Amino acid sequence: MHGLSALVTGVAFLPMTVLTSFMGPVAARLATRFGARMPVITGQCLIAAGLLAMVALPADAPVWLTIALMVPVGAGGAMAVTALVSLLLERVPAERAGVASGVLNAARQLGGALAVAVFGAQVADRTGFVSGLHTSLLIAAATVAASVVATVLLRTQVPDQIPAPAADAGPRPLER
Repeated sequence: MHGLSALVTGVAFLPMTVLTSFMGPVAARLATRFGARMPVITGQCLIAAGLLAMVALPADAPVWLTIALMVPVGAGGAMAVTALVSLLLERVPAERAGVASGVLNAARQLGGALAVAVFGAQVADRTGFVSGLHTSLLIAAATVAASVVATVLLRTQVPDQIPAPAADAGPRPLER
């Protein structure tokens, strides 16, 4: 769209990327004060708002405006993921934390790979790049909005602890 070089494009992503490193402590403070769901929901709302605002940008919008609208997407993602990981690890017994973290990260990687494939297919046709980009942003915003609704509707009563596996719950030999 703007014809930026790879280096300039990378630099354009820096404000969004650098901001993510500051969002962990913000998410932690919000979680301490309001509970872990609040930063997850707030972060998701920031992501959706940023994505929808980018859809409204005309193709000839200044680069700085595009960069500015990527900031809430990055900040919201960092806020939501930080709080989500914290919430997950608080809810599982210590001996299951590695497995729980692995499953969460595998799901995140799978979602990212699927998004690249789906959104890449949307923008692959250079004649329809802008419309494909807008479609991709709308799909992403709708997915995040659905996640916000699911997060809000989740049970507020969560068991304090998921029972730890029984001591003898290891692998058993096959019986013949």
